Amino acid sequence: MEEARDTKKKRSLAVTSSASTAAATGVGLTDDHIVDILSRVPVKSICRFKCVSPSWRSLISHPDNRKKLPQTVTGFFYFDEFDSCTFVSLLAEPPRRTTGRGWVRPRSPCDFLPANTGGGVVDCCNGLVLLNNSRGGGGGGGSEPRASYVVCNPATEKWTTVPASTRAGKICSASILCFDPAISPHFHVVQLLDRDPEADEADDEEEEDWFAEESSQFEGFNIYSSETGAWVFHPHDSHWSPVAHRSRRIFFNGQLHFVTGDDGAVAALDMKGQQKRRVIPVPRSGEVQLIGHSQGRLLYANRDARNASKLSIYVLGEGGNGNGRWTLKHCVETSSGLFAGEEYLQSGLLVGVAAIHPHGDSVFLFDSLQGRLMSYGMGSRRGHVVGNVEESPLWSFVPYVPLYLEMAALENSKN
Repeated sequence: MEEARDTKKKRSLAVTSSASTAAATGVGLTDDHIVDILSRVPVKSICRFKCVSPSWRSLISHPDNRKKLPQTVTGFFYFDEFDSCTFVSLLAEPPRRTTGRGWVRPRSPCDFLPANTGGGVVDCCNGLVLLNNSRGGGGGGGSEPRASYVVCNPATEKWTTVPASTRAGKICSASILCFDPAISPHFHVVQLLDRDPEADEADDEEEEDWFAEESSQFEGFNIYSSETGAWVFHPHDSHWSPVAHRSRRIFFNGQLHFVTGDDGAVAALDMKGQQKRRVIPVPRSGEVQLIGHSQGRLLYANRDARNASKLSIYVLGEGGNGNGRWTLKHCVETSSGLFAGEEYLQSGLLVGVAAIHPHGDSVFLFDSLQGRLMSYGMGSRRGHVVGNVEESPLWSFVPYVPLYLEMAALENSKN
């Protein structure tokens, strides 16, 4: 009798376990459907879902599915003072000095592009890369417009070109790629257009005003949509002007966020060209370092005006009217022995915030004197070197996160 009860109990447990597994893996859904759903959630959630059940862990860890799911940062596009770009991989050994001169330049994720397609890397956003099409285009008397950019996905090795856009009397001060697969399968390219001083026929007095008030030279945004295949110009109609530097902008929640020209606030631009001040003024306690995002929140970093080795990181809280309040998240003293070796103590004043990890509680710092990129955990308050580049007084880093997603907008063709 006792043996019969034990057998019945084991059968009941087995049925319960099977039912739980079925519920966990999604009853009525194939593995492909589940992977497709998981591909739309944040990386941090994927890590948590692996703990749901053994079947989910196996599904997520399977090599065929792993590339379809959200990825984390695997490297950075590093831009020096001459805007020359080098890729810094977090997956390989950092480049080292040669016995001769210069550095061993690592391979770029965009090396798969045909030799006559694409030029220098300009920007990167959520797995897509924007390049100047300096070698491409159909010039002459052809009927097709000359391509001015290439947009590619290094993970899938797919690419497409973007037609040229010319507006008389205006020059492009920055080209920005905007893309978020969680919002739309289409990408945008945003140009910041300034008035061309050489085309300005103003008199000498107005020329003096041009030099006196640089912010007045910003003319507007020129926005290309891969959905429509057309450029649309949006004249500047706000009392703020954007900063062109890469570290002063970030595409987040479908809007392009800028630090304003006076460093006083962060403003937002949607892809329909509507301009508005979306958030409250930023803390004015020092030099602006960058804006970024992590785990669904907008972050801002600056350097203390009284202590140049002190870097502060703020997070924007939620607000009922679309605005929020900046809250101090973390402070780091770059000259306090955070890294192994006394050499870092000597160059702490030249260490700045290079990037914010989009999926983790860490930031990347750059020692411009040593040319070393470092990862710093805000929880552990410790850091380590993750890459080496040529030192530069002016620099910016753009994170690269692989995107294993097939997109109709990238068809491997030239206009």
